Amino acid sequence: MTSAGRTRDPEERIREIGRAAAELITESGPAALTHRAVAARAGVAVGTTTRYFATIDDLRKHALEFLAEEIENDLGELARDLAEAADPVAYLAVAVAESLTDRQAVLAECSLVFAGLFEDDLRELSLRWYAGVTEVLTPSFGRARSEMLAMCLDGASINTALTGTAPTAARLEALIRAISTMPEPSDPSREDPTA
Repeated sequence: MTSAGRTRDPEERIREIGRAAAELITESGPAALTHRAVAARAGVAVGTTTRYFATIDDLRKHALEFLAEEIENDLGELARDLAEAADPVAYLAVAVAESLTDRQAVLAECSLVFAGLFEDDLRELSLRWYAGVTEVLTPSFGRARSEMLAMCLDGASINTALTGTAPTAARLEALIRAISTMPEPSDPSREDPTA
């Protein structure tokens, strides 16, 4: 039996399980992920989680896909707001500084990034944040500078996760402005090595 307000819609049930698993990963790391813990968090029976996700690896991958989807939604908002900003550098600095104060969001991003370090089947999923940030920034900063900014923002997220202290908007603005004003680097893959 379902409780009042509980849906029997399988898609919604899968989404609830994904959200619960993603929360557990960001709160306690991937090792905390068990069918029992996810079921308790999602408010469903353990059999429900195993019905949709036979193995813990399936459940973990679904949780990471859930995190990637949430991050991509945030990137969509950033793209819209950045396109309208009078000063893209200042806007990006403030937006990043604010996002880095959300510990759960930082841990979610780091969890997603680290997932692909040791498991090849998760690498593409892990790179979605970097690729998404690069695409969002390219119209304002150019491709190569956007790639460098994405690398630096990855580092800022990791440092914030480890230290518990986010950089200020002023420090981020100095970094972003420095990268955004440097000459557009050439693409070494397009250079003639015999020249």
